[in-house]
Amino acid sequence: MLDFNIFYRLAAAIGLGLIIGMQREHTYSDQSDRHPAGVRTFTLVGLAGAMAALLSDQMGGAAPFITGFVVVGMLLMAMHVSFAIGHRRPDARLGDTPVGGDGITTSVALVIVYLLGGICWYGRLLESCIIMVVMLWVLSAKEQLHAFAQKLSKEDVLATVKFAVISALILPFLPNQAYGPPGLEVLNPHTIWLFVVFISGIGFVGYVLIKVVGPGKGIWLTGLLGGLASSTALTLNLAGRSRENEDYASDFTLGIVLSWAVMYVRLYLICIFLSGVLAKPLLLPLLLPVVPALGYALYLKIRESRNHRQKSTDFSNPFKLLPAIKFGIVFTCVMFVANAARVYLGSGALLACSFLGGAAEMDAVAFSVIDMNLKSGLGVRELVLALLFASLANTLTKGALVFALGAKSMRKPILPAVVLICLLTAGLIGYYMV
Repeated sequence: MLDFNIFYRLAAAIGLGLIIGMQREHTYSDQSDRHPAGVRTFTLVGLAGAMAALLSDQMGGAAPFITGFVVVGMLLMAMHVSFAIGHRRPDARLGDTPVGGDGITTSVALVIVYLLGGICWYGRLLESCIIMVVMLWVLSAKEQLHAFAQKLSKEDVLATVKFAVISALILPFLPNQAYGPPGLEVLNPHTIWLFVVFISGIGFVGYVLIKVVGPGKGIWLTGLLGGLASSTALTLNLAGRSRENEDYASDFTLGIVLSWAVMYVRLYLICIFLSGVLAKPLLLPLLLPVVPALGYALYLKIRESRNHRQKSTDFSNPFKLLPAIKFGIVFTCVMFVANAARVYLGSGALLACSFLGGAAEMDAVAFSVIDMNLKSGLGVRELVLALLFASLANTLTKGALVFALGAKSMRKPILPAVVLICLLTAGLIGYYMV
C-alpha cells in the first residue's frame, strides 16, 4: 500500500530546492556563463537529501545521509577547481571570483538545500519553510547587506561583541532564583540581568534600524517596537542617547511618545489574553490614553516635517552598559518596595502598591491584579483603578527619565505628552472612584 506521507515529504524537499534554485538562477546576469548550480541542480539536491534521509531510516543508520553530504561537497569542490583552472581571466588576481562564479554563496546554499531535504523527510516542514524564507532574504539582499556591512565601524563591531557577551555568555550562567526576606523574594539575578540585556538590546536594535533606514525612520520604528516590549526601557535608552545626538532630539521625543501609546495597546492585549471577560471593562481605561499620545505624536511628526534644519549624519553607537546596570538596580529597588507595601500593608493598600509597582513596570502589576481577580475575587472596578494608578505612575516615571537623562531640548516637547496622558488618566481615576 502506498504511503502518501512519504511522497508529501519528498515533494516538500523538491519544492524547497526548486524555489531556492529559481532565486539563484535569477541572479545570474549572463546566461551563457557556467554557474555552480541552477534551478535543476538545487531541485535534485533537495530531493537527494530527502532520499538519503529515507535510506538512512530504512537501513537504521546515518551512513547514507552522510555519504550523500560528502558526495555533494566533493562535486562542489571539483566544480570550483574547474572554474579556477578553466575560467580564470588572464589579468585576474589571487582571490578574485572566477568568470561565471558566485564566490561560494551558491555552493553553501546548495549544501543547506541538501540538509533541508533531510529535515523535510523527518517531518519538520514548518522549520524547513522558515529556513527557506531566511535563505531567500539573505540571498536576495546581497547589495543591501554589503552596503550595511560597509557602514559599520570598528566601534560598531566591538559593540556587537559586547552585547553578545552580556546576553549569550553572562545571562545563562546567572542563577534563576529569587532571593530576599520571606515574602519579598524579588532579587532574582537572572531577571535583573535580563532587564539590563533588554535595555541594551532595544538600543542595539534601534541602532541597526538607524543604519538601515536612516536616523529619522529608524528612531520612530524603534519607538514602535520598544513600546511592544517595554516603553520604560525604551524611554531610558532614547533619552540617554539624545545627549550625544542632540540634533535628533525631536526624533527621540517622537519615538518615546509612540512607545507610550503602544504600551497601552500591548497592556490591553495582555489583559484580555489572560482574562477574556475583561475586554469590555478595560476598553475605555486602557485604550483612551492612546488617543492623546498618538495625536501628540502626529503633531510632532508634522512639526518635524516642516522643520528643514540640517542634521549631522554622525550617530553614536548606543551600547552603554553602565546606565543599563544602574537602571536595573533602580528597577529592582522599586519592585522590592512595591512588594514590601503589598506584604506589610495588605490588600487594602492595593492602589498604593499598584502605583509603586507601575513606576517600574506595568506588566507585573497587570499580572498581579488579574491573578487576584481570577483567584481572590478582586472586583473589576478595583482592578481598573489599580491599572490606572499604575499607568499614572508609569507615565510620571518615564517623564522624569526624559527630564533627568535626556537632552535639554527634549524637556519642553515631552511635557505636553506627560500632561495630556496624566490628566486623562487622573480623570478616568476620578470617574471610576465616584
